[in-house]
Amino acid sequence: MRESDHDQIFAGISKMCQILISEADNLCDLIDEDSDFEVCSRHIASLEDEADNIRHDLQYYYQENKLFRNPEALVIMEIISSVEKCTDIIDDIAKIFIRLNITDVKDNIVSSFMSAGTGAVKMAELINTIRRLNKADTPIKDIIELDHYKVEYRRIYDLNMNKLYVDGNDPIEVMRWTKVYDSFKELFDSYEAVAECCGRYCIYMD
Repeated sequence: MRESDHDQIFAGISKMCQILISEADNLCDLIDEDSDFEVCSRHIASLEDEADNIRHDLQYYYQENKLFRNPEALVIMEIISSVEKCTDIIDDIAKIFIRLNITDVKDNIVSSFMSAGTGAVKMAELINTIRRLNKADTPIKDIIELDHYKVEYRRIYDLNMNKLYVDGNDPIEVMRWTKVYDSFKELFDSYEAVAECCGRYCIYMD
């Protein structure tokens, strides 16, 4: 793959990572009891539209430059798809609060909102590292750290789900918060998927 193609594609991925960071920052606004959930959701949706447009632009770039035949470009496309999926899920989490008429945030999920943001920053750092990949310094530690967000959330998920189904008296609330907890699980699973794609790219470039 040409260096110009590499730079163009990774510039797009980096923009998607910055959008993910902005989405996660806006998602954290839901923690504030005075925040307007609908305004927050609309803002995140507009950011998600930007991420979709970047992905579409990259797909057109691939087509125009015949990169779907290039093995390295195909590995990078996996990264593009996995990052964009993260932006989709944060958008969906925000919409869940509107769709299911959730008006406040449980204390036991606050740390997960924060982790969505720190994980997005870690992802941007990892993408920037592999963009300038030095074969003598493969970012295994950064990949493991991003992957760890899934491991840590799974522990929290089990505790929260157990408490919800043991102590929950309102079936509607149980259904609402099951959806929230499951969506965060999907988000951190997707963070792990980005880490795995980055790992495959490092192996390919080795």
